[in-house]
Amino acid sequence: MITCEEFFAEFGDYLENQVSPEVRKELELHLSQCRACHVLYDSSCKTVKIVTESRSFEFPQSASDAIIDRVMAKLRADRSS
Repeated sequence: MITCEEFFAEFGDYLENQVSPEVRKELELHLSQCRACHVLYDSSCKTVKIVTESRSFEFPQSASDAIIDRVMAKLRADRSS
């Protein structure tokens, strides 16, 4: 099974349906077994839907990178505990 970091490396492409069938299968297996990544996936999908439907929100890349770094740090810390 892939790690959370490996999942996250493919996450954006997965959301945009830009991964191969083999990678999609691996990611979906991980999602089915990892609560933290499933919550991240679910929250991301809901957020994208809200932002897309409102069409009035731009999020700078630097801000999203900082959020991603914090989420991944939290995931790593939770896994170490």
